[in-house]
Amino acid sequence: MGIISDVIRRLIGSEVEASVALVKIEAAIVTLNIVKGTRRVAILVCLLVLCVIVFACGFLLVPIALCLFMPWTPETRVIVAAGFAAAYVLVPFIAAMVLLSERRWMKASRADKLVKEALK
Repeated sequence: MGIISDVIRRLIGSEVEASVALVKIEAAIVTLNIVKGTRRVAILVCLLVLCVIVFACGFLLVPIALCLFMPWTPETRVIVAAGFAAAYVLVPFIAAMVLLSERRWMKASRADKLVKEALK
């Protein structure tokens, strides 16, 4: 009986060691994916903050400077100011919509592949 139990323990022990090694590899892959995703989110947040800063500076300073220092008629000044204001509002808005879209987040996190595999 001692020989049989020793053989079974050795067989099961090697399976357990292989399983533990596999779990460690999977945990490392998950950790790397989390770090990669966190990095992407940090980049997106920085870009979004940059867009907000550009929005604030441009919305206030550039049209005012042009309208004050250019020798234009009042109608031209209004058109230029409105054009700049529209551009500085729309560009960050469009950038935020693109960066925060659900499709982009699904691709970035690879959740779309996970959903497809789960639905198979």
